[in-house]
Order: sequence, then structure tokens, then C-alpha cells
Amino acid sequence: MVSNIKILKLVTGEELLGEIMPSGDAVCIIKNPVRIIVMPNKMDPKTPNVGFAPWAEFSDQKSFTIDKSHVLSIIDPIKEFINQYNSMFGGLVVPTSNLIMPGA
Repeated sequence: MVSNIKILKLVTGEELLGEIMPSGDAVCIIKNPVRIIVMPNKMDPKTPNVGFAPWAEFSDQKSFTIDKSHVLSIIDPIKEFINQYNSMFGGLVVPTSNLIMPGA
């Protein structure tokens, strides 16, 4: 399971979801970043769909260093985003509800 998953809100307006790595005061290192994309929902325009898209998709790098002057905020993501990210990069999904065990 991937830990320390955060959303970086950049001055460009992009929101990146990824694992924040330990770094110095002036930079932020993000591993396996994806862009958070909001898409219109044709069935219900009042409820948009949210998806993830590759960031820096033309690079083979897995970690990126971003100057903190380009970061507006670092945000804790909702549990659903963490689970989706872990299913993509961590291989383990944490259930959001209680498990029901047979015979319990």
C-alpha cells in the first residue's frame, strides 16, 4: 500500500494526486503523479465525473521535483481517491466499510 498520498494544487490550476516523498524546504517530490480530471456527466450534468490522467506522460520518470513556489496547497485526499490510487500503484485497496465474514 502506498503511503503519504496527497493532492498538490499547483499555481497552473492542475491538481496532482501522488505520493509525497521526503524533501527539502524549497522543493516537493511527488512519486507516480496523476492529474485529477473533472469531466461532464451526460446523464446528470449537475454531478460531474472525476478521473485520473497521466501527468508528464511523455517521460519515463516516476518521481518529479516541483519547486514549492509552484504549489498553492497540499491537501489530504478523500478515501476513494486513496483507494483508487493504491489500486493503480500500490496493489492493495483498503476497504471503506466493515467486512462481513461468513459464519461470524
